[in-house]
Amino acid sequence: MTENPHGEREKEALAALREAPPRPISFDELDFNLGERWIPTGIYAAYASYLFDTDVRIGFSESMDEYSVKCGVKNAKILDQYCVKGYYRNYDGIALLKHALVNTVPDMSKSIGKDEHGNDIKVRDSEGIQLANAKIDEIRNGFVEWLAEQSPEFQKRLADMYNRKFNCYVRPQYDGSHQTFPDLALKALERRFGIKDVYQSQKDCIWMLKQNGGGICDHEVGTGKTLIMCVAAHEMKRLGLAHKPMIIGLKANVAEIAECYRTAYPNARILYATEKDFSPANRVRFFNDIKNNDWDCVIMSHDQFGKIPQSPELQQRILQAELDTVEENLEVLRSQGKEVSKAMLRGLEKRKINLSVKLETIAHAIKSRTDDVVDFKQMGIDHIFVDESHQFKNLMFNTRHDRVAGLGNQDGSQKALNMLYAIRTIQERTGRDVPLRYDHQQFADGIVPAVQIPAPEGIGAAEHQFVRRMGGHLRQENDGLRVFGNEQHRAERALPLLY
Repeated sequence: MTENPHGEREKEALAALREAPPRPISFDELDFNLGERWIPTGIYAAYASYLFDTDVRIGFSESMDEYSVKCGVKNAKILDQYCVKGYYRNYDGIALLKHALVNTVPDMSKSIGKDEHGNDIKVRDSEGIQLANAKIDEIRNGFVEWLAEQSPEFQKRLADMYNRKFNCYVRPQYDGSHQTFPDLALKALERRFGIKDVYQSQKDCIWMLKQNGGGICDHEVGTGKTLIMCVAAHEMKRLGLAHKPMIIGLKANVAEIAECYRTAYPNARILYATEKDFSPANRVRFFNDIKNNDWDCVIMSHDQFGKIPQSPELQQRILQAELDTVEENLEVLRSQGKEVSKAMLRGLEKRKINLSVKLETIAHAIKSRTDDVVDFKQMGIDHIFVDESHQFKNLMFNTRHDRVAGLGNQDGSQKALNMLYAIRTIQERTGRDVPLRYDHQQFADGIVPAVQIPAPEGIGAAEHQFVRRMGGHLRQENDGLRVFGNEQHRAERALPLLY
């Protein structure tokens, strides 16, 4: 633009750039939660000082994902109005403010008598927890009301801060109408399935996958996800974007996927795994068949995919990183002393033991393995299309939150863990490990999830998408949760979450 400010192409490019930014979100359109990490601590300190009518200072440690709250002089508001008196200890306004900032509730207990050894018989203090939860909600709701009372200049600065940090992405619009799809047998598809042509939505999705090397195909039932996977896999192979793609689906649907591929591309070299191929007697031969041949596509079911051995060295690295995260989180929780429930500590300690045992098992497998074992890394698979990908969403995760609907099993499922191993193997093979953003969800290069509906709502699903696809740990998980989620705690029962 500096060298040729009056050029037509430059003017068109500048006009397109000016039209591209998303519409700024105004203050009134935003929902604020106390404890969102992007809001400066000075704002929280100003609100707390207003709320308690005394000077309050708030700091934040990114490495520990912890807020520190200090108060020079504690007055009646802190010690009485915003105080909850428990059986064993009292939680004053400062303690409840710390819980409000991380959206947790103190785990209070009480004694209902003595055992034969003279020790207290402890049970959860439901009334105390409910009272603490009510006061924490009052503190959190008060923050939103306090923001609404600030000056227009203050509100505009806060909205601008949000827009610069979060509202700075524009979802690309993919137009795949120019594609011709050589080798695609449309006449055979029409005779077998009644498909006369590729829909525009399918062309756009295939073009997106070819452009980005991965993405999510979140289409409704009956809109042609199967054909998208087959055509995209063949196109990636034809154009050299993938050397040996793989498609996996449910056991009930995988035969239909293979038939669709064979019909669309009669001359393609397809390896379709039958149940006989995965019998113990034939499995080693089949794995070597995948490794030693240049297939256009390998097709199998989710269950068969789970039987493929994964690289033990990769498993060791991933589980060691998970163990390091658990140990880091244990240090953070222990530093909080009485503020953390014993159940949460016990859960992390149990996970540490389980991970240590898994690492020892893998170390033994590495030492004793034989050369005839073919693992996923040796097969040369460099792209996976996953039908019904929500089946693999339950990865292990760490969180400070408990008694919350939607959390699921923190240990995750072996099925999801195997998929994670495979994705990391592909990322190492291709050298591309930056997550791709599509349709507001994160997915890694080398994988195309195809789902009929979005992942189930709830914190567990949200954590999985945010933590694993972004490669984050406890701090990133809670950061995203503070901005995009607002879980509700209940002493007696957990209620469904709504996002």
